[in-house]
This record gives sequence, C-alpha cells and structure tokens, in this order.
Amino acid sequence: MDDRRRQELLGWIEQTKRTQRKLAIVSGALAVVAIGLAVWSKLVGTFAIIGVGLFAICAFWVTAAHNAAHYQKLEELAAADRRNRRAKPS
Repeated sequence: MDDRRRQELLGWIEQTKRTQRKLAIVSGALAVVAIGLAVWSKLVGTFAIIGVGLFAICAFWVTAAHNAAHYQKLEELAAADRRNRRAKPS
C-alpha cells in the first residue's frame, strides 16, 4: 500500500475527529443558550432546542460519514496491496 496515501487518510481521520470534538463543544454551548431561552420563552426555547439538536445530529452524521469513507478507502488500499502481494511470485 502506498504509505504516503495511508498516512494522508489517517491524517484526515484525525482532523475529522478534532472537528467532532469542536462540534461537541459548540453544540454544548448552544444547548446551554437554548435552555436559557426556554426559561425566558417556552416557544422560542423549544425552537432553539430543536435547532441545536438538528445541528448536532447533522454535524456528527456528516463527520462520521467522512470518517467511514476514509476507513473504507484504507481497507480498499489494503485489499489491493494483498492482491498485489499474492499476484507477485516471491
């Protein structure tokens, strides 16, 4: 397997995990604000809580999908490497 490509994919995976941690912090802060809005106005707070929930779900869904694609590409590269090693006589 091309080690440079593998390292690039692993770097992207780590970057996406860092993004997920940042999104968790932002989502938590937004949730606190939304709860504060719910104390102030039930209607506005409800919409804010729903909005924060949708934002968090979508953000984590997208970043998880990115990592799944990167892991799949790593597996495809490993499978191609295994095929190449079997095809070449030692």
